[in-house]
Amino acid sequence: PSPVSHFHPAASPPPDEWSLCVSSQVGCKYGCAFCETGRLGLIRSLSAGEITAQVALAVHVLKLRVSNIVFMGMGEPLDNLDAVITALRCLSDPLGFGIPLSSLTVSTSGEAPAIPRLLAAVPHARLAFSLHAADDETRSR
Repeated sequence: PSPVSHFHPAASPPPDEWSLCVSSQVGCKYGCAFCETGRLGLIRSLSAGEITAQVALAVHVLKLRVSNIVFMGMGEPLDNLDAVITALRCLSDPLGFGIPLSSLTVSTSGEAPAIPRLLAAVPHARLAFSLHAADDETRSR
């Protein structure tokens, strides 16, 4: 299979629980020099169903006990905000996966204009900021 048409979640194991890293896009438009995903360019954004399917695969097929989910796979989650919001709601809904919002984290490289919309839609969403350099000039390269 071509890496351009497929995506996969990544997981790391504590003793009995797993933290799962999910993708929100195939590829990424930013092309950061340190990131392999950026070399692909942006192929497409994933649907909310494709995002939550990564969790369903881990839980129902691989039988992992997932305790934390981080949107830190391929893509910039805030560039696919509608699908990410829908996925967060499904993942945290007791009739969905029932994962507490305190165990769901959206990692962004700093798409600041989308942050208020995310927090308005999912007020208790956790955010992580990926700052790959200490100052704006270096980050802009």
